[in-house]
Parts: sequence; C-alpha cells; structure tokens
Amino acid sequence: MIIMAKAGDIYAKALCQVMERSLIAEGIEPALAKILSGKACQEGVKATGRGAKRAAKGAKKQASKGLNAWQRFIKNNKNKYKYKSGKRKGQVNMKAASAAFKKTPAGRRKKK
Repeated sequence: MIIMAKAGDIYAKALCQVMERSLIAEGIEPALAKILSGKACQEGVKATGRGAKRAAKGAKKQASKGLNAWQRFIKNNKNKYKYKSGKRKGQVNMKAASAAFKKTPAGRRKKK
C-alpha cells in the first residue's frame, strides 16, 4: 500500500510503477520489487513542494502570546484618534494615540 500526496497521485503512481518494473527487469522478485518501490515512494512523495510547508506548519503549533499594552490600547481606542480632515481623513493619528498612551500607567512603565 502506497501513501501519497493528493496533488501528486498520478505522478507518484507512475514513478512507483516505473521503479517497480526496473527492479523486476534487473532480476529482483516481483513481490520484493513491489515492496521496495512502495517504500521508496511512500517517504519521498508524501509531502512535496507547497504541501511540505503546509504539513510542517500544521505539525507544530505554538500557543500565541497575548497582546502587549500598546496593542490593547490601540484595539480599544482605534476610533478615538482619527484625522478629522485633510488628506489623511479617517486614518488613525498614531502621534496623538502615542501621546495619549504615554500618559496611561501602562505607557509610563519602562521596559526591562
């Protein structure tokens, strides 16, 4: 039994069959050739290209860290500090938001 990636099923099967036939042509028993070609294809074709990245990404998932004080401040007050007019109308005024944050207890704390 051969386990293969969904995207490369046709290609993987073809490669395994070619490998199996070449082993039989070299004089190896057909049952043994089938086992050997299956094991070779199983590992190499399991996840290739973009599939390998997805498999690696999903395999190890770390717990995400919480938001820091600045991110929490902006999240809660993102509508308060906006430009009222001019070419930046509607965008967040980071200068005003930063000044307000520095006046809060969390903003006054010094980094270690």
